[in-house]
Amino acid sequence: MVSIERQRRIRRVEGEGKPHFQDAESSQEAEKAKALNEYQAAGQEMLDAHQRFFATFAQDVSLRFRMGNAFFIDLEHGEVNLDTRWFAEKGFTPTQIRWAVLHELGHFLDLAQDPEGMMKNFDLIQQQARNTGALMMKKWEEKYGDEDPAFIERLKKQLPMSKKDPAKTLNAVERSAYKMHHTFYNIFDDIFDNNSVARKAPTYEEHTTDGQEVKRLYKEKLFPKTEYSTLPRHLQFVYALLREEMVKDEEVTVSEEVKQVLHHAMPFLGKQLKPKDVVNQLLKPKKGRDTKPSQRYFVIQKTLEPIFQQLLLKDLEEWDPQKPPEQPPQQGDPSGEPQEGDPNPFADDYNDFEQNSPDQIPQEDIDAWSDKHQEEKDKKEREAKAQQAEEKKSSGEKAQEAQNGLDAAWCAENGVDTDILRQFREREAQVAPYLDELSALWQHIIFGSSREVRRGIEGHYKTGTEMDIPQVIAEWPKIEKAHIDEVRVMKRTVTQEILVQKPELIRLRLVLDMSSSVNEEKKTILQQCAVLLLSSLHEFQTQLNRTRKQTKSKLQVDTEAWAFSTDTRIIKPSRAQSGQVDDQASIVNHYKK
Repeated sequence: MVSIERQRRIRRVEGEGKPHFQDAESSQEAEKAKALNEYQAAGQEMLDAHQRFFATFAQDVSLRFRMGNAFFIDLEHGEVNLDTRWFAEKGFTPTQIRWAVLHELGHFLDLAQDPEGMMKNFDLIQQQARNTGALMMKKWEEKYGDEDPAFIERLKKQLPMSKKDPAKTLNAVERSAYKMHHTFYNIFDDIFDNNSVARKAPTYEEHTTDGQEVKRLYKEKLFPKTEYSTLPRHLQFVYALLREEMVKDEEVTVSEEVKQVLHHAMPFLGKQLKPKDVVNQLLKPKKGRDTKPSQRYFVIQKTLEPIFQQLLLKDLEEWDPQKPPEQPPQQGDPSGEPQEGDPNPFADDYNDFEQNSPDQIPQEDIDAWSDKHQEEKDKKEREAKAQQAEEKKSSGEKAQEAQNGLDAAWCAENGVDTDILRQFREREAQVAPYLDELSALWQHIIFGSSREVRRGIEGHYKTGTEMDIPQVIAEWPKIEKAHIDEVRVMKRTVTQEILVQKPELIRLRLVLDMSSSVNEEKKTILQQCAVLLLSSLHEFQTQLNRTRKQTKSKLQVDTEAWAFSTDTRIIKPSRAQSGQVDDQASIVNHYKK
């Protein structure tokens, strides 16, 4: 008799972080384990060799791929684990595994490109699941409500959709309906992703060797059947579109009713489109076409989904509910109670699709990765902004410290109170836009020039309006000899432009009303006006001094300001009166007087 130890199945063994499969007793099992380990090693070698290719294809999707013993995402290390046994049992070649990785990356990129659109569609699918689930629950209740009310109550028990959002719940019937509607969208996502892979990685275009490998994968392993007429109508509809898209030269068999649906044209965007036309013209990637998820789902909801819904309703109308066999308790379930079997009336057909679909990474894992990836991206952006703000702040603080030092030295040299200077600067900041405009005016005056136009009688010309007799006498020898062409004895009116010299002094005297009728608001406006004019003209004088070598100008600018209330007093004397070398000091010193 063969010992229990020799009857062991192939088991997973941990070693140096790389899972492998081994059986030490049974030679047959050992050979299988050896083959599986070799298959895994070859697959991992291919993945490692194409890591840069995957990164380029995925743009900013920072994921690595690892051949393991199950499909899941290690969020901590950013690793997508692939089930070696699944690929091996289906006989995937390295080329087909590489394509499967790109196909999965397509779903990640879809989510990264339009997360809001994807999440909204998941919410829509949940609502559809509740609606369809209500119809299914009604049939369950009609058949088993009186006979087995406890069974119905178990079907109605609400459970969280995911750990991520425990507030969103569905009962068992709604969950089976969710699978129906999610599979519908997943099939058209697959069509988009497969065509997107071929566009981004031309080695998988249909006419290439690798493209033929993908076709063979669908034809021989993923969707080997061509006879779909016995399936539920709604699955015939979507399976036919997917299978004939991936294996274009081989038609599938569907029922006459579904065939008519597939050949019926529907109005959309001013065109009459059959279901295949919708797929080819609106759901495949194309340059200049908006095919992000939310746009594709909009098209689907307006065209293909109503057809799917009608066929699904017909299938449900003909469905005779039968209690599914109980399933063993789920691992980690604290109750330890058996679970109801899948109440999906088409469970076997959907399970076949799930087993053969290239999308084996759980949607919950993809969502979790997307959340983590977005959190990390947001964190990096926040850190970058904080660093920029800190650098800017440090630079500004250093500049302010330097300016404060210069201001203190200037105030000490010119006998100016630093608090008065600070208040003066505040007023300057308030009128800064107008200062800039006046600065442009002063530049024009300094480097520009003005001209005056004058008219008068001048000579001498060959022709004109007045003869100059003294000139005729002077030119008489030429006239006597008839050299008329050489004679210039006529005067005429001419126009001349004469450069106008600038004045040598511009003096501005401000007279400010400081009587009791001036409230604080008006006083502030007076201060702003005084600061604007006095500071601007001081800048004008500074520019004149800087440019005298170029302009040769003798122009000087001087200012003074008077205030009157009960008496009249000078609040800012002219340079000659102030006795200060720096006129700016005089402006600031008398700012608050």
